[in-house]
Amino acid sequence: MPDVADRIRSIVAAVMRVPSETVAETSSSDTIGGWNSLNHIQLVLALEEEFGVQFAVDDMEAMQSVGAIVAIVGKYSE
Repeated sequence: MPDVADRIRSIVAAVMRVPSETVAETSSSDTIGGWNSLNHIQLVLALEEEFGVQFAVDDMEAMQSVGAIVAIVGKYSE
């Protein structure tokens, strides 16, 4: 089973419609062209569904890079 970071990278790639091999921990709303406000909401919803959590608004706003998302999801998995 893929680890959490791999699952998150796959979700980011699917929502942003980019090849999964181009998504890294350092990928962010600045480096992925399709990462706009609408896709950000779709990303949050996909992550909530995948991990069975509901994120706080502050955490949703902080999800500006794959690395930040991994850390936030980890916080909810503890």
